[in-house]
Amino acid sequence: MKNNRNLVLIAGILAIGLMAASILGGQSMTSASAQQQQQQSEKDSNLKPTISTSGTATTSVNPDKVSVSIGVETNSTTAADAAAANAKLMQKIIDALKALGVTDSQIATSYYSLFPVYGTASPVCVDFYPQPPNCKPRSEVTGYRAVNSLTVTVDASSDMGKIIDAAVRAGANNVNGASFFVSEAKQQDIRDSLIKKAIDNAKSRADKAASAVGMNVTGVQSINLNDIYFPVIYKDFAMSAAGGAQSTPIVPGQQQVTMNVQVVFTMG
Repeated sequence: MKNNRNLVLIAGILAIGLMAASILGGQSMTSASAQQQQQQSEKDSNLKPTISTSGTATTSVNPDKVSVSIGVETNSTTAADAAAANAKLMQKIIDALKALGVTDSQIATSYYSLFPVYGTASPVCVDFYPQPPNCKPRSEVTGYRAVNSLTVTVDASSDMGKIIDAAVRAGANNVNGASFFVSEAKQQDIRDSLIKKAIDNAKSRADKAASAVGMNVTGVQSINLNDIYFPVIYKDFAMSAAGGAQSTPIVPGQQQVTMNVQVVFTMG
């Protein structure tokens, strides 16, 4: 009886093993078959004739942002006095900007430095040669200078001349020209709008080439997109005798941007 049970148990184990082997074998064959089909499909695709073309799309863009650097430079006999005078003037400038509607998020400190200023001291000595060492000119600290700069970034439609004028009246003595540029959000919108146009341009050229040899474009093998370069437009300006910006408006003008693509099409 015991031997019979053992024989039944062994037979059951063998049956389960055979079933598992059959399932795994079937899965292996299915996987191998799928892999062979994929390789064959890729091989067939590579055998198809192709045509490589480029496409372009261009548009005119108006910059939507403008930034300007506004600075204060102060000098004093001590570092503490130079820094305090600088901080007082810079706060007046910030208050003047905010009075025009410029917000905290549009103002950022771009540079700050406090350093000694050196001069040459020449002791009074009797004129004879050779002179003693203590009669030689020497470098010494004559004072301290504090330099602080803000970058103000606003919409390009803002009156930048008015902003600069207000800053100078408040005490700014170092102002750089305005830089007009396209914001990141607008850049992405422009890229998205030009991609389809550039690819359509490439396909139009491919269609004409394929037709010339009696074939048709049947698909796409690869696409390569070249990024768009968005230039920054720098506008310099003059300072009037009264210390303000010139009355002529500071305007950016338009800029041309172009999207280039390279596309490999299949033909049939």
